[in-house]
Amino acid sequence: MNTYLERLAVRTRQVGSVLCVGVDPQPDALPDGFPATLAGVERFCEVLLDATVPFAAAVKPNLAFFEAFGSAGIAALERLRGRVPADVPFVADVKRGDIGTTAARQAVALYDILGVDAVTANPYLGSEAIEPLLARGDHFAYLLCRTSNPGAGELQNLEVAADPAIGAPAEPLYARVARRAQAWGPGGTVGLVVGATAPAELERIRGIAPGLALLVPGVGAQGGEVEPVMRFGPAVAAPAGGRPGGGLLVNVSRGISGAAGKAGSGAAVSSASGVSADVAELLAVAAQQWSTLLCV
Repeated sequence: MNTYLERLAVRTRQVGSVLCVGVDPQPDALPDGFPATLAGVERFCEVLLDATVPFAAAVKPNLAFFEAFGSAGIAALERLRGRVPADVPFVADVKRGDIGTTAARQAVALYDILGVDAVTANPYLGSEAIEPLLARGDHFAYLLCRTSNPGAGELQNLEVAADPAIGAPAEPLYARVARRAQAWGPGGTVGLVVGATAPAELERIRGIAPGLALLVPGVGAQGGEVEPVMRFGPAVAAPAGGRPGGGLLVNVSRGISGAAGKAGSGAAVSSASGVSADVAELLAVAAQQWSTLLCV
């Protein structure tokens, strides 16, 4: 059985980059030629995946953008999942986590039915609530640690008391999550979500958890800088350290999908697909540029 970290390392070596292509299709932001309907969303995502996967270490769809269409949206996501090659890690941005029995069913839905390789998860309920998401050696969960949204510090930066039992000083909650997460799961199945918009926190988290793989959103449209992410993002110890990219994934969503908006309404249209040829080209160019910026 190949672990998630092993598969990610192989893919990272193949593309020479830690780029993770985010798939967050907003109907009202689709380029010309794609109606603001589920059909338009699915068609745009097909073009996005076909154009960008060659440059991506992984892809990360946000399930909320498909769940908003009900069962038809989930069916569309299942079809898109089948479009992504098996050797490209597929990370579901779902932020799951609940009591054990519920989390177990979440694992079945995501790992067995949708066929994702990794998920994002909320550690707020403690280790028992996400254990089913961590228990499988060939899957992976990225725990929300220090996120990229502007209000992240409202709770994540709250100071928590020292805990002599685990050798923890008084520290922000996000730091405690990073410290605790290292002991969760069977080993090698847990990582952290840390936003590029918080570079000081990113550096601190890497010091606390030198071996955990990181999923880093927030570069590009949210304003995060690439340089500190590439400096502090790769793991420097086991289980993720020592592999191509050090287990790092840097997510880019609008920075790539937004490039399609530059396609003019008068652009050449493929008769087979009915889609502007410029859209695919612009998406591919954006993905290639980000892949170069995030090269390893």
